[in-house]
Amino acid sequence: MASTTARTILLTGASGVIGRALPRYLPGHRVIGLVHSDSDLPDVDEVLRGDLALPRFGLDRSTWDRLSGEVDVIVHSGALTTWGQPWPRYESVNIDGTRHVIELATRSGAPVHLVSTCFVRAIELGRLDELGRDNVVRPYIRSKLAAEHLLGASDVPHTVYRPTNLVGDSLTGASSQPQIVQAMSDWFCRGKAPFFPAHEGNLVDVIPLDVTAVAIARGVLADDLGHTHWLTYGADAMSVAEAQTILREHAARTGREIPEVRVVDPRLPLPVPLDRVPATSRTFLKVLIDVSEVTHASGGVLPSSLRDLGERFGVPMPCDRDAYRHSLNYWTSVRETARAVKEIA
Repeated sequence: MASTTARTILLTGASGVIGRALPRYLPGHRVIGLVHSDSDLPDVDEVLRGDLALPRFGLDRSTWDRLSGEVDVIVHSGALTTWGQPWPRYESVNIDGTRHVIELATRSGAPVHLVSTCFVRAIELGRLDELGRDNVVRPYIRSKLAAEHLLGASDVPHTVYRPTNLVGDSLTGASSQPQIVQAMSDWFCRGKAPFFPAHEGNLVDVIPLDVTAVAIARGVLADDLGHTHWLTYGADAMSVAEAQTILREHAARTGREIPEVRVVDPRLPLPVPLDRVPATSRTFLKVLIDVSEVTHASGGVLPSSLRDLGERFGVPMPCDRDAYRHSLNYWTSVRETARAVKEIA
C-alpha cells in the first residue's frame, strides 16, 4: 500500500532522463533534486547543485546537516551512464558517489532505492571475461555492480532496480533526451548499416521511460525494501528480426526505403571487416557488437520482474514494440520541428 504521509525524498540525478520523469509519479511528497551542472533545472520542490564524487556531494556543512535531518527516502538515480569512459570516472561518480549516498542514508535513517542496470547480470553469471577488454559497456557495469555491493554490505535498507535500455514514454515516445537506443536507431534508419550484429539467441530488450519511473515511484511509496527488480521485458522482448522490421518501416515513413540487412553473429567472420567500414559507421557497429556481447553474456534473454510488479503495485506493461515506434516518431518530429524553425529563422 502506498504511503499517505508526505515525505521528503532526495533524488540524485534529478536532471537525468529517469530523474526528470520520476517526480510526477510522487504527488504529495516533497522532492529535493540533486543536479550537477545542467542549466535546465528539473521540476522538483528544491534543487541543489552538487557532485556525487565529492564528500557531502560538495555541499556545505549546513546544507548536508539539514538534509540529514529532513530526508526520509533517497532515490539514487545519479550516475555516469555514458559508455566508454575511463575507469576512474566511473569509480569516482558511481562507486564513491554511492558511498556518499550511504553516508547520508546512515545519518538520516533513510532507505535507498538504487537505479542500477540489467547488464550487471553478465558479471553475476561469471561471464565478465567473455567481454572484450575494449567493450565500451564493461567498465560501466562493473561500477554499477560495485555500487550495488557497497549498498548490500551496509546496514542501509534498500531496493535495487535494474532497467534495460530506455526508450521514450509508452504513449508519446517523449523523453528529455534521446538515449543510446535512439542514436543507434537513427543511424540504422539512414541506411548506414552494412549488417546487423547480434549474438544468436539475443532478444532486443527495451523499456519505456514511464514504466521505469512508475515502477521506481511505486516501490518508493510502498516502502518496498530488500528486493532486486528487473525492469526488463525478458522473454516477452522483441526479436532482432522484429526490431529491424520496425526500423525499416520507420525509415520508409520518413522517406527512406532501406533494404533488409543480414543479421550476423559477431563471433563469426563479419561480412565487412570493421576496418573497411567508414569511421562513423564503424563506431556505431562497435557499440552494437559490444551491447550484443553484453546481452549474450547476460543470458541473451534477461530476467524480468514486470509481471510481478504489475500484480503487486499495478506497474503497467505496455507493448514494447509500440513504445519503440513512438520513441522513433517522437525524435523524428523533434528534429523536423527544429529544422523548420531554423529555416524560418
